[in-house]
This record gives sequence, C-alpha cells and structure tokens, in this order.
Amino acid sequence: MQRLPIGRQNFKQIIENNYLYVDKTKYIYDMINSGDINFLSRPRRFGKSLLVSTLKELFEGRKKLFKGLYIYDKWNFEESFPVILIDFGGGDYSNLKNLEDTIEDILNQIAMDFQVEIIGKTLKGKFTNLIKNIYNKTGKEVVVLIDEYDKPIIENLQSKELESIEKNLGSFYEVLKTNDQYIKFIFLTGISKFAHVSVFSKLNSLKDLTFNNKFNSICGYTQEELEYNFQEHIEKLANNYDYNYEECINTIKEYYNGYSWNGEEKVYNPYSTLLCFDEGKFSKNWFNTGTPTVLADYPISKYDIKAVVEPVKLSENEIKNPTSKNIIAEVFLFQTGYLTISNIETEGLDIFYTLKIPNCEVESALFENLLNQYSNIQLYDVTNYGKKLLKYLIDGEENKIEETIGDYLSPIPSVLRGSDEKYYHAMIFRLLLSSKIHVHSEVRTRKGDADLIIEEEDYVIIVEFKQSNVSSIDYMIKEGFKQIEENEYGRAYKNKKIIKAVIAFKDKEIGCKIIES
Repeated sequence: MQRLPIGRQNFKQIIENNYLYVDKTKYIYDMINSGDINFLSRPRRFGKSLLVSTLKELFEGRKKLFKGLYIYDKWNFEESFPVILIDFGGGDYSNLKNLEDTIEDILNQIAMDFQVEIIGKTLKGKFTNLIKNIYNKTGKEVVVLIDEYDKPIIENLQSKELESIEKNLGSFYEVLKTNDQYIKFIFLTGISKFAHVSVFSKLNSLKDLTFNNKFNSICGYTQEELEYNFQEHIEKLANNYDYNYEECINTIKEYYNGYSWNGEEKVYNPYSTLLCFDEGKFSKNWFNTGTPTVLADYPISKYDIKAVVEPVKLSENEIKNPTSKNIIAEVFLFQTGYLTISNIETEGLDIFYTLKIPNCEVESALFENLLNQYSNIQLYDVTNYGKKLLKYLIDGEENKIEETIGDYLSPIPSVLRGSDEKYYHAMIFRLLLSSKIHVHSEVRTRKGDADLIIEEEDYVIIVEFKQSNVSSIDYMIKEGFKQIEENEYGRAYKNKKIIKAVIAFKDKEIGCKIIES
C-alpha cells in the first residue's frame, strides 16, 4: 500500500519517495497544447500547488519523474526551459511595505538560483530584469508559474491599503504582457479571479480554465480515479466501520464528493479524502484546512447567510467577473469552496449558475464552525445527540425523540433553516452519520427510496420524514407509514427486528410515531 501524500505539494518529492500520485498529466498535456497563457481558480487544499510543481518539473525536462504517467511518451523531454516559480502561498502581506519586501525576497532568491543579477528601483523593473537576464543567459524562453496570485488581495479585502496593493500587483503582473517575447508559457492559480487586476485586464489572450468543461477535473479526484487509486485504502476504511465496499464508497461520497465547475462532473476534495484514508475515519477537517483567514474574520454584515441553506442562482457575470469591491457573499463562498456549481442553465441570451453546499463535510463546517462565529449558535455535542436519538428510536420513546430533535435544531437561527423535507432529512442524516451510527440515506428498494435506514445485526430502523405547512402532523405521519408499507421498505429485512418511524415537521412543531414489527 503506497504512502499517502498528506500535505505534500512537491511533485518531485512525491514521485521519488513513492507517495501515491493520481495522474493528472493528461489535463496538463491538453492545457499546454490549448494555450500558452492559462489561469485556474480552485479553493485552497485542492491541489493547485501540486499542479504548478508538476508543470515545473515537466518544463525542466525531468523525464525520469514521469515514467508510467500519461504524458511520458508524448512530451519532448530533450527540450527544457528555465522556470520562474513565484509562490505567494507564504510571506507577509499585511501591508503594502511587507508585500513589496516579500516579492523582492522572492525575486532575489530566483536570481540567486539562476546566478543572474537583477537591478531596478521598482518591483516591475526587477521582474522585467529577471526575465530578460534568464533568457539571455540560457538562450531559451522562460516559463512563468505563479501560485496563489491573489493571496495578497484576499488577505487585504478589509484593509485601507487594498487599492494600493492591487495597483502594485497589477503593475507587477503587467510585466508578463510587456515581456511576452521572452516567455514560453504562463500559468497562474488562485482562489479568486478579480476582473480589474492588471493580469486579467491586460493579458487579452489569457485562457481561464476555471469553468472549462475539459478541465473540470484537473484538480480533485473523479469517482473513477478514487476507486482505481485508493482501492486498498477504501477496503481498510470499510473494515473500520464494518461496511461493505459499496456502503463505504457511498459514505465517502456523502462526505467529500460534490465539487463541480461545470454543473455535471463531480470531484472529491483531495486533501479531505486523503486525511480520511490516513486517519481511518470520516473526519471533518474542511474548516481548519480549507478556510482562508479572511473568510473566518469577515463581518457577518457582508453576507446574506441564507445562501448557505438552499441553492442560489447567480448570473454568469456575477460568477465570472467579480472585483474585490463588489464581490457578493455567494461568489466568495463559492470561490473558497463552501458552495459549488450544481447546475448551469441558459435563459435566452443569459447564462445562470446554481450554487449549493457540495457535501456533508462542508455543511458541517458551515453550521458547526464558520457560522458559529457569525451568530449566537453555540457548539453542542453532536455525538451525544445522535446516540440519544438512536436510543429513543430503539426504545420507542416518541416524546424524547421530538425533544432531542428540537434541541438539536434550536441553536440554528430561523434565517438558516430550510423550508422543506430535504433540509430535515439532511440535518438528521448528518447528525447520525457524525455519531458513527450505521445509517444510510435514500436507500433504493424495489418500489422506491427509503429516507433513512439504520441497520445493525439484530434490528433495522426505517425512518421516513414529512414536512408541510398545510397538512396536520397526524396526517403526515399516517402518510409516512402508508409510504413505508406500500413501497415495502422492510421487505429485505424479514429476519431482523424492524422498527418503523415517521418524523413530521410543521412550522416549529415536531411529531413522531414509532411502530415495531
């Protein structure tokens, strides 16, 4: 079983130390052949830096590293190019002076690596000098890779110096346009694409791959990649939870899949998925590993927090052309990975994008971490609620079930609460799943799909949810049991004790009925 590359972003180290590498070189090959100035936006911890590192080794002609990968016999490794890699992932960008010092340090280090001198009074001048001198020394066009180009902007969205920082960065990036005769290839990554920053407004030939169908899965794992590369890890995780293979796959999907930039093909969050396999459990690490500090610190007044509860539709211009001054809450949440594209539709000449929460892990981060900072929600012991709910379902204590669900949902402000059956279904499924209870959602049977099924060795609990602002609680409960019986949800469990439960919601009222058979 290969080692998992937890926290590893250097392609050379991953390959040489025999870490597991999911081959993305087909996307890289297609990208290079489709244009020589490219940009990609993805959330943090999504593999952008590894992608940049892979490009560096490829252009430098490190053939041995690519043996066995898609691109190995398709790339001319006899020809190599000097690579300038500028990584804004580290450094101090808290003010304009620190930003300038950090960039100057980066340029000086690159100059030392290539053993060239750079002169100039401005960052723009020094960057220009660096590109020209490397070109003159090597006699080859330069490859420029810039990782997290927007981090200095993201970290200063509330700063009084934002305008000056953007102006200086714009001037710095403009060098890429004015010196294109010395440049072979340009690739930039970031969380956001700010339309008015010079790199986008002046590089007219720049190709934005963010929403390109062909490159939807250039970062993250597809379902096929997950099952092909991580089969042994999936089987090991399934054993930890006493799941069969399919059950384990479905749970991994609930937790970490769901990301899309074309509204069709979905990918897994790579970092969270790797942590799950490494720890051998379904953890929720998104808030701690994937949230930019500025998002956690941003005032709630900047957000319409209804956006995190139900899908929201935005125009193509809102999604693709935000500025640091007019970016709306939903777009910022999309760029930082809290929302993803679930559908793209055309209405006349206009294109609209529907955004929603991608998966269970991110939903948990929103409700249990990020939104706690923006409201009066208090952290509560989710596991305790889940175990109590299971006990009361087994014991048939209907009043305590109603009370427990009410207590569990009560810290969530009314503005964040959903208004349909799916919301309650998702919240209670997440509660039970988080409590490590053997629960399955939307279980397909011969005649229909059961909302929830909790299965243990000697018993099965079938749970149906109902919600209406018109029908009475009693009527909904009656309809729920009718649905369980007519669709024969318990047919496959004849040798076990079967507990049937219907939980109904009307406004703030909760009703429950248990039948044992």
